[in-house]
Amino acid sequence: MKRRAALSFAVALALSACAPTQWRSAPPCLSGSVPAVGRPVPDEMFALMRRERDRAARAPLLMQAHIRETIPTLFPDVSDLLLAPPCAEELEAESAATFDEQPLVFSRSLVARIRTVHDAEILMALAKRDKASITEYQLGPDEPGPRPPKSFVRYLALASIPAYWVVDNVPEGRRLLLDRVRTSKDAREQLLLHGAASAVYSQMLWGHPERAVGDEGPVILRGLLPEVKRRLEGPAEADSLELVILQINDLGAFGVRFGLEREARALVNGILAAKGEVPLTRGIPGATRDLAEAARAALFDLDTPQKSTSAADLPRPRREQFDAHAEARSVEPAGGKVPEAAALARVRELDKELETLRFNAPRCYVLKELGHWMPAAEASRRFDAFIAPIFEGERIRLDTETVCRMRVALGLHGVDEARRVALLEKLLTAKPAQVGPRDRSRDEHGPAIAYPANEQPLWMAAAGELLAHPEWIERHAGVRAWLEEKALAPIPLDAATAEVWTYFQPSFERVITFHASGAPGASMDTARAILRGYMQPIDPADQKKISHIYFGEVSRARMRALGEYGKLVGLVPEVTAYLEERKTDRTAALALYMLNL
Repeated sequence: MKRRAALSFAVALALSACAPTQWRSAPPCLSGSVPAVGRPVPDEMFALMRRERDRAARAPLLMQAHIRETIPTLFPDVSDLLLAPPCAEELEAESAATFDEQPLVFSRSLVARIRTVHDAEILMALAKRDKASITEYQLGPDEPGPRPPKSFVRYLALASIPAYWVVDNVPEGRRLLLDRVRTSKDAREQLLLHGAASAVYSQMLWGHPERAVGDEGPVILRGLLPEVKRRLEGPAEADSLELVILQINDLGAFGVRFGLEREARALVNGILAAKGEVPLTRGIPGATRDLAEAARAALFDLDTPQKSTSAADLPRPRREQFDAHAEARSVEPAGGKVPEAAALARVRELDKELETLRFNAPRCYVLKELGHWMPAAEASRRFDAFIAPIFEGERIRLDTETVCRMRVALGLHGVDEARRVALLEKLLTAKPAQVGPRDRSRDEHGPAIAYPANEQPLWMAAAGELLAHPEWIERHAGVRAWLEEKALAPIPLDAATAEVWTYFQPSFERVITFHASGAPGASMDTARAILRGYMQPIDPADQKKISHIYFGEVSRARMRALGEYGKLVGLVPEVTAYLEERKTDRTAALALYMLNL
């Protein structure tokens, strides 16, 4: 007996000495000692995160809310560790602690808390809150209004729910979301719920894409038809327009397989007969053509046996697109603006961080925050110093920090356009010999971390800013000349450059419209040359070298451009002949329709 007891004690002692990790709990993230995992980059991010939390606690309301929303970007990915500090979970619990209050106080602080929660169960409880249990929005001292409606709380919750995953994996969540899909008359809410509807439509076709099994998806889509018709004849509202275009796309993809072919055809044929000119599109630039294109795409899908379990991606819109998720996730709900003195104080704190931070990830966080907070005069005064680390004479230093500096500097709205465009042109026109090799020494390293062997970070930064400022193309000949040269060239064969071309394509098309405009410096011959280049066949030998998706994406975008601009530049016969040969292809069929619209 004594021997057995002694043996048990010895085993227990040995096991406790080994201290298996499954017997220990993960260290806290947001309280107690600053987390440290023995890796320099994550440890520096943990420390910065805790300093930012301390600053948020002392900051004015709007700044406090912003810092709270950005802090999750400082949670390093240490998911490979068995006992990783549970940062996201702790922040969610902290944020959700007030969600059960009666009444729920609706303020900028609540908005920030909801934006940091991603737990579906917590968010679904918020989405179910009755408006009577929520106060009117409590304006802060730097919020001029107007107040957002109480429904904004529901939008915030729905915007963060991973709807597709919930429908597939959480029965109670599925019931909640689909009940709202069936009953809600709110266009913005329906936009946020579209992922849930899409998940059900796809489920009906799993394993048998030629026909639906079960009636849940067909019943939902059929039930939405009256609302689609009502919205088409209703006021021209951005959220209703986005929703209708999505739902028309669904009718094309699923109409035949859901037994709705007759109703779907009647709807899209009515839109096509009106050429997209309906009350819903009146007064919204680009909306008429966008709606007509969506209807023609739906008709093509109704005419063509569908094999996919999901709807086709929508083309890039001509209209200014309304993004319900982005509005809920990032817009100031009551027009709040931090006073300049407070913003400058924040800038000074961030400057001190840059003096000591060593690694790219935390430094990039600080650089982005500087871009957000620098007042116009401060940004203009500091612009040259801000971009100086990018360059070594005429050479460009390439590491994660310099790429961050490029992106932030191009977006500094307080800086004169000419100075930002000068930087843009340097990035566009830099020769390979002028760009140093990518330095990863201050990035995170580890066996599970891989970096791309090929990339185009300079052009990617430039492409993103041109999407935000397409008017620079007309105003700056140097930018236009570079784009013109690339637009006239064949599609790049390598994946990295072809991917960037998908972002440059709208800018290439802006060059076409400039040269077709008759403005000083414009040349119709150049516009025609670009479109004729789009119709050139690819060499079969080059075709064999392509093993990525981006070449196809750019090819489809160029084919769409033929339909969009062929008439504008006087190439209707050539473009028509080219597209007629390919009209069994969906993109070609749509381009042919748009050419003649």
